[in-house]
Amino acid sequence: MKQNIWVFFGSKTAEHDVSITSAYVVMKWLKRMPEYELYPIYVTNKWKWVYDKDFNDIKKLKDYDHAKHQLSINMCENDSKMHLLQNKKWLFSSKNEIVLDACFHVFHWLAWEDGSIQGLCELLEVPYVWPGILGWATTLDKIITKDILKANNLPIVPYLHFEKWTWDIKKIESELKYPMFVKPYNLWSSIWISKVKNTKELKDAIEVAEHFSNDIIIEEWVNNLIELNCAVYENNSHIITSLVEQPIANADFLSFEEKYIISDNGWWTMTWNKKKVNIPALIPDEITKKVQDMAKSIFKIFRLGWAPRIDFLYDEKENNLYVNEINPIPGAMQIHLWEKSWLSQTKFLKNLIESAIAQNERRKVNIDFKSNILDHTISFMK
Repeated sequence: MKQNIWVFFGSKTAEHDVSITSAYVVMKWLKRMPEYELYPIYVTNKWKWVYDKDFNDIKKLKDYDHAKHQLSINMCENDSKMHLLQNKKWLFSSKNEIVLDACFHVFHWLAWEDGSIQGLCELLEVPYVWPGILGWATTLDKIITKDILKANNLPIVPYLHFEKWTWDIKKIESELKYPMFVKPYNLWSSIWISKVKNTKELKDAIEVAEHFSNDIIIEEWVNNLIELNCAVYENNSHIITSLVEQPIANADFLSFEEKYIISDNGWWTMTWNKKKVNIPALIPDEITKKVQDMAKSIFKIFRLGWAPRIDFLYDEKENNLYVNEINPIPGAMQIHLWEKSWLSQTKFLKNLIESAIAQNERRKVNIDFKSNILDHTISFMK
């Protein structure tokens, strides 16, 4: 019997289109696996939850307002609409129910990548693919992430953190050296990240970052920079790392445009063309091992689960390695990197689904406990 797999994607966030890109890669491979029945659930920028079987075709998504057989999803029961996970089931009507076996959350950013949707699924005892509440909540917050990394003696670049409108240029320039990076503290995909080389550029970049976040992070630039990525996942209690990936940027660092938008030479990083990505990375063997060992440690420390990607910064000349960020849902799930690491796309996805179902069973605990506290309360209230 086929298992029903629901894929959630889109959402009301700055990374809406990145989520669609990631989900499309997931659905492309799930469609090729006969053991699964695929149900795409798209959340629009206007907070409309829409189901259409044809949403596994990215062309259909661009024209979703004219899609046939649209069904909205409500959080409460309604016979004319689908309602959300009533007794672990989705209803297309009161007479036609489909049992949910597991779901993929291919969301990015706030309210989605912070543990909120996982909390809903855990309350309803629904298996889901991707890290649990703790892993998502801590890694979305770059400041908490850095604090945990520091507490575990993992190397990070010098940085300062300011809440909105509290930044101090003199403090920044006295404690950090130019050039610097300015980042919104909870955005991914290099969105609104700026490299600055002087006071004017610093002020301008801070104003931009503040527009998208209530907190900002300012970091020192890493000289002789090589960006490195390593994906990690757990299968049958074994933590496995991918090969180390080296994105190739045209400029100083890999921008959003280079990651997702076609450049002048016709290639973009997410196509994983060899002109834009080295797999394995062209770095010394001891650095490769160090990256993979650190990735495993971070996986354990943050209790991540499933298949996050850990990003590193490497100073090639000084031979210094730094942890940059932890991405609990990497773009397109790094499927290309796992394939290069001798794990097929279908095997990778199947392992994730099976692990999600097993993990859901492990979450169940014995809640049997009897007491006479209610009798005492009744007596007290008389």
